[in-house]
Amino acid sequence: MDRIPFSQVLKNASIDLRREYDRLYGMFCVQKLQDGSGANYTLKEFCAANFINLHFRGTCVSLDDFDDYYGYHFEKVPSDFDIDYLVSFCEYSYNLAIYNQGYGYGMQVLGSVQPMQFYVQQVMRVIESIGYMSNTQNGVFDFVPKDQAAISVAEIVDPSLSYKVIEYNHHSMKGDLERKKAVLLALADQLEPQREKLKQINSSLESDLFFLFNNINLRHNNSDSGGKNYILFIAKRKDSEIEHWYDDTYQMCLLAFLELDHLNRKDWIKGLKESIQKKIDM
Repeated sequence: MDRIPFSQVLKNASIDLRREYDRLYGMFCVQKLQDGSGANYTLKEFCAANFINLHFRGTCVSLDDFDDYYGYHFEKVPSDFDIDYLVSFCEYSYNLAIYNQGYGYGMQVLGSVQPMQFYVQQVMRVIESIGYMSNTQNGVFDFVPKDQAAISVAEIVDPSLSYKVIEYNHHSMKGDLERKKAVLLALADQLEPQREKLKQINSSLESDLFFLFNNINLRHNNSDSGGKNYILFIAKRKDSEIEHWYDDTYQMCLLAFLELDHLNRKDWIKGLKESIQKKIDM
């Protein structure tokens, strides 16, 4: 059975991505709210007024400078719109809004909720509705597809690697072979010392996984015709095909870590089976 594109899954679930974007864009960039002095601001304008307080601004001196430097130019009616565009806007506006929740309490409230807080809540509602989750590093939030296997593995690998496990699913990684390769190499390095153990648990997975590590431009340059690891078949593959292999390798890495983690459960499961059997036999 062919896989259903994630965007189609959302469409089948009656989630209108464009309408969700229109709502958020309107709330953040268009709707004017009045503060205690009678001045009118959009939430984005309010964030711009407090931009200097943001810890992630780097050396940028204004929000306009930040937008220009990082290429953030969101349109009210984008001509090229997809789910990545929506998620990018969510990340951008959420990071600005969440660090401005403590300001502007004189601004007009929406019910009992301060507008900036309400906007942060709305972004999270949208993110959850499209099957994404928040991820954070150094106090900056991004949103990635929910992947229970990735979440489980992130909880059991070395802490320095856990973010990379989650990050692999981020939309900004799409098409970036070098970044994906870096994640896979880090996973390979952590699996290497456990290779024999994995072989005992699942010899087929161990064999296939380490074959991929060594033969699809990961651990070795298989495309350099002058190198000892040159493979003509690999050298002729398109980047899109290599990326597909990388994504499958990533999923196999997740499975390998979960198989190894399950090994640690076998003793208590064995004990549980024995206890249950004794109870049955009594």
